[in-house]
Amino acid sequence: MAYGRNMRRAVCSVLLLCVLALAWGVAGEPSLPLTSEALAASVYHGNKRSHVFHQPGCRYFDCKNCVVVFTSRQEAIGAGFRPCKICRP
Repeated sequence: MAYGRNMRRAVCSVLLLCVLALAWGVAGEPSLPLTSEALAASVYHGNKRSHVFHQPGCRYFDCKNCVVVFTSRQEAIGAGFRPCKICRP
């Protein structure tokens, strides 16, 4: 089943909320400092054909071949992907 751009954005939003909930911790206090850079760097999309990965906000972040998800830049590079030359994650 093919999902559109809106469905992918909704899934990414839910994933981001899950990361925030986990970071908030059980006691209601953040267990780690959350900055906008940390949140933006929490998910990367990799293009399975070109082996290029993108950060949120990149015009290619939601391309139809960007189906590989990484939680860190190092994870993407370790999997053989290279950073996008436009968004420079």
